[in-house]
Amino acid sequence: TMHIMQIRANMEARKASSTERRVEMQRGLAKRKTDNAARVIRAVIGHLEKIILRIESRIAKIKATGGSTVESEAYIAAAKEDLVVAKLALDAFASIDLSSDKASENFERVRAAAAEAKEHIRSAHQNLMMAVRSLKGARASVEASTTPE
Repeated sequence: TMHIMQIRANMEARKASSTERRVEMQRGLAKRKTDNAARVIRAVIGHLEKIILRIESRIAKIKATGGSTVESEAYIAAAKEDLVVAKLALDAFASIDLSSDKASENFERVRAAAAEAKEHIRSAHQNLMMAVRSLKGARASVEASTTPE
């Protein structure tokens, strides 16, 4: 019976080490997914910030010709606020706890954190589109008021 006990102990040890290896691999995968998602989200935020600068320069031009940009500026302010919150979500995301032995728990944490950042990005994008739309109206009214009779 000593021999069977030994075999059983060896099997248990092997199973334990393979479980550990699997957990390590899954943690590694969760970490890579997190890093990739963070990189994409960071790039999108940077892209939206560039668009904000372009819209702000257009606002300045329209203001200079006497156009009303109040509405557009409000949308830009809201978009900037969205991006501030998206960056906070991204920071939380980067330091996410992937220590759970359950892969599904780790992946769920990653998904939830990414979803939050994406929500704010979507809102920022929406606000930027509204800012551009309200500028088109402002530009038209400027042109109408400067058109000779």
